[in-house]
Amino acid sequence: MMVDDYSKAFADIVKVVFPQARAQADGTWIEEWELKTAGPVKLVSADDLARLGRAMSQADFQVEAVQRSEDLFVLKVVMFADAKQGRFLWNSYGMLQIFDEHLAPIAFVQGQPRKSWVCLRNRPSQG
Repeated sequence: MMVDDYSKAFADIVKVVFPQARAQADGTWIEEWELKTAGPVKLVSADDLARLGRAMSQADFQVEAVQRSEDLFVLKVVMFADAKQGRFLWNSYGMLQIFDEHLAPIAFVQGQPRKSWVCLRNRPSQG
């Protein structure tokens, strides 16, 4: 039966949970991404977090990285256009890859394991 064929084909699809984009009075949109690292990360200086944020940012996609604990980070993203257009998907994926490569291996994004996120799935995890 054709339904069974589709069911098998889509059995491995994982629906990821993106953070809710919130419209601001000034016309920007804000998302907060919660990342849990594969292990503890020593306290990162404000200067290092600022440099990381700049590396993850684009002209209309500004990122601020905040360390909440040894293994918990929040990436606050300010977008200068409607976030619901999906136009920032590649920016978001690039941001996750930069964090993963340059600061610490990501274990969870938005509470979901790294393997659920296509942008991290085939990247080696040093954790």
